[in-house]
Amino acid sequence: MPSRQEVLLDAAIAVLGSEGSRRLTHRAVDAFAGLPSGSTSNYFKTREALINAMAARFVEREQAIWATLTELMAPRTPAELAVALAAFVRRAIGPDRVMTLARYGLFVEAALHPDAYPQLAESAREIRRFGAQWLRAVGVPDPEAACEQLLDQLDGLILHQLAYPDPALDLEHRITRFLCVESDHGSL
Repeated sequence: MPSRQEVLLDAAIAVLGSEGSRRLTHRAVDAFAGLPSGSTSNYFKTREALINAMAARFVEREQAIWATLTELMAPRTPAELAVALAAFVRRAIGPDRVMTLARYGLFVEAALHPDAYPQLAESAREIRRFGAQWLRAVGVPDPEAACEQLLDQLDGLILHQLAYPDPALDLEHRITRFLCVESDHGSL
């Protein structure tokens, strides 16, 4: 059972991802969580404190997702990895759309409120470690550097699909091409 603080932070993430940064207020979080007015401000006195706590909660949730993915998936070829990553992208822009939009919203908040940055940066490093395992398994040279480029590519695909979706986009093909072309050149 999540604590009241976790309920509030999950509600704040949902508000950010569904209504945007301008709507992220203590009252909006209270309403979304179905808790009495003032509940959020009891835990987080300022908006900045709320954002910093949201970043920590987001990191916790995101790392749990990636840890589960690495346990469930064991791709052996670039094509298998591309299928898995395409499924991840589809989930990010579909069922997990609100979480994904909150992620990008937190990136903007971290740029404006540097206290949230270290948590998000550490999470990115941890996710790169997960991704490097997959790239190593499919034989990509320099998997750590390759993972940084791959995650940047995936972030771009996700952001573009959120902002202006292309229903005809062949994600598997795009990701496979990126994996294969870059690994052939040894620069991925």
